[in-house]
Amino acid sequence: MAARAGQMEVVRCLLRNGAMVDKRAREDQTPLHIASHLGKTKIVQLLLQHIAHPDAATTNGYTPLHIAAREGHLDITSVLLEAGASHSLATKKGFTPLHVASKYGSLDVAKLLLQRQAPPDFSGKQNGLTALHVAAHYDNQKVALLLLDKGASPHATAKNGYTPLHIAAKKNQLEIATTLLQYGAETNIQTKQGVMPLHLASQEGHCEMAALLLQRGANVNVSTKVNNYKYQTIIS
Repeated sequence: MAARAGQMEVVRCLLRNGAMVDKRAREDQTPLHIASHLGKTKIVQLLLQHIAHPDAATTNGYTPLHIAAREGHLDITSVLLEAGASHSLATKKGFTPLHVASKYGSLDVAKLLLQRQAPPDFSGKQNGLTALHVAAHYDNQKVALLLLDKGASPHATAKNGYTPLHIAAKKNQLEIATTLLQYGAETNIQTKQGVMPLHLASQEGHCEMAALLLQRGANVNVSTKVNNYKYQTIIS
């Protein structure tokens, strides 16, 4: 409660009197999760000084670093990393803090994670999505460009065979699609079902996207291997 209210001196007093620094609350959140969510840097530092576990995970697998990345709290991200928090732990859905930063457009946090050697092409076992897939899905152009500049592959395929360009085509993210193509994304890459980005753009009626792909060499005569193929998003 004190961590949630941001009461620094109350937290200090409780810790001095034997309060459990990693006491679990709803969804297995610890005080460090709560302070990270609220942006309470000094409380985060205090909890870590009292040996709070920097990689404690909630029931969904979120660590304090995931939370800081989601909220865009750069200072707290830095403090957690200095305390040994892992940038490579994944949630139950397979998302690292870099995936989360890419979803929420936390550009500065993404920069810091990459500076601390977070792998730009890490893909979760559950879905095979990279941070670039996520940035493409949520139309976070600046994060996508950062990832590409740091070596993220525009050819990475998820478990369903989708590349970031497939996602951009489906979602009609023209700016990101253009950037992906500038970084060498393959217009005619196919899933196991034979689905290309052009199929998705056409299916959704995205004329400008289809025109862009055709300008970049997409083959208009390639058919899919299944009838009435429907896109199913695996990002939530």
